[in-house]
Amino acid sequence: MWCAVVALLALGTPQACLKEGAWPPPFCRDLDCPHYEVAESISEEPSVELRSYDEGAWVSTKINGVNYEKAVQTGFMRLFAYISGANEEMKKIPMTAPVRVEMTPGQGPFCEDHYKVSFYVPVDMQDNPPAPLSEDVYIDPAPATDYYVMSYGGRTNEKQIIDKATELLQLLDERGLSYNFDSFFHAGYDSPFRIFNRHNEVWVATGAAQQ
Repeated sequence: MWCAVVALLALGTPQACLKEGAWPPPFCRDLDCPHYEVAESISEEPSVELRSYDEGAWVSTKINGVNYEKAVQTGFMRLFAYISGANEEMKKIPMTAPVRVEMTPGQGPFCEDHYKVSFYVPVDMQDNPPAPLSEDVYIDPAPATDYYVMSYGGRTNEKQIIDKATELLQLLDERGLSYNFDSFFHAGYDSPFRIFNRHNEVWVATGAAQQ
């Protein structure tokens, strides 16, 4: 399915906005989340912002395969084990937001896609996060990066994420804005038990390096 999206590109519910000076945004649900500033509002409907994210540490794991849901479930459980004590300090680590999934479309004949599932490292552990015990889990420093971010509500799935990513890229194309589509991200902020006011995002990095 990802291959079809890449080939196509080669040829909404309003969410809470971050007011200047307000942190954290309400969709973080009082959990630690990566700090950013809104550099520009690109569109109100659909909700699209240019965000400048600070550098920060994540804990990540990679999964290859064609099934998004299975890949994300596998990645989540690996990371949940890490924050539940499967680290060198045997420390329980608070949950953060969002659960971020980087999606890289496969280039081979069978179009095996690549996923990286990540949890944000809590603010008070950013400088020295406990090392994972699993060889499949690693500390993943991220540089300061600018992303175009589309927000939307409700429950989500692979098809909707692809549709939203396609919608975002088409909007950026219409505005003449450059972006890097080697991969893109889904960020989910809510547990499966939350029914109302759910918050999802798709991110794509800008084409320009942050100064």
